[in-house]
Amino acid sequence: MNIPTTNTPYKNVALIACSTQFDPSQVPQVVNVFERHGYHINCHYLQQNISDFGYVDTDQARANNLIKALLDPTIEVLWFYRGGGGALNLLPYLHRYKQQLLAIPEKIIVGFSDVTAIHSFLNNELGWRSIHGVNANNHLDMSTVNLQPLPDISEIMNNGVIYNNVLPLNTLAQQAPSISGTLVGGNHTLVGATFGTKYQPDFTDKVLLLEDIGVTFRQLDRYLQQLLFLNECNVNAIIFGQYYSIDPNDEERIMYKAVLQQFAAQYDKPVYYFPFFGHGKYNQPFILGDTVTLGCNKEQNIFSDTGYCYLQQ
Repeated sequence: MNIPTTNTPYKNVALIACSTQFDPSQVPQVVNVFERHGYHINCHYLQQNISDFGYVDTDQARANNLIKALLDPTIEVLWFYRGGGGALNLLPYLHRYKQQLLAIPEKIIVGFSDVTAIHSFLNNELGWRSIHGVNANNHLDMSTVNLQPLPDISEIMNNGVIYNNVLPLNTLAQQAPSISGTLVGGNHTLVGATFGTKYQPDFTDKVLLLEDIGVTFRQLDRYLQQLLFLNECNVNAIIFGQYYSIDPNDEERIMYKAVLQQFAAQYDKPVYYFPFFGHGKYNQPFILGDTVTLGCNKEQNIFSDTGYCYLQQ
């Protein structure tokens, strides 16, 4: 396992794309947003030669580009430009370079959605930490689609995060004094794609983070049945994020929550709900590959019992 770097400012950021094609005309606007926040931006690895599937390049070329960026000693943070599809295809290539990557200091990546596949490799195979947070191009629209401020990577990595409005979905979550484990996961579709394969991670002593979009409540129910049927998913707990659309009505919010609650009632581990991360207007950052602790307020004072739990990293 790599030894985490210390006293890193996390200001030298390379934008990178390993999934679906992007609009290059918008890149200067994105760079401007990052530079206004004090980041030094490198676009050397933001390349594309659009493939037949609409990815930024062939699998081999995308993998080579990513590995070169990970091995580049001048870069502290790799911030993924956008998600989409195709990152899962890179896992075989990354595994071929596992020993070389284990020999270098940890490098932080930032992104979500399709980037989940890359997080999984770095967290579970290299022991690196990473940030589940907004992709770079999310900051093109800071008024409707995305209301999440640009994360301060230095603040997150040095001081962690804490959220006090995490909802326990079953009795096990409500009654547990605290639950801890290494946080892993991300997009449910990408995590589920590894189930039963050689790339399925060992979930022992892990807390699993899951979110998705474009999934009907019936499809979500099927996804959750798969979790119930898995032979090996020995997690300490599960935290669900947003599954409904970006602009949901009350009925939609209630329906998706009801599906999650039905699963939680059948699951034999603590289950929590925090719909403030994922494909929504707010995508609160988490540190994947790092310890997370969840606990609920046990004080008897009725005014101090909010019904929520805290999450701390």
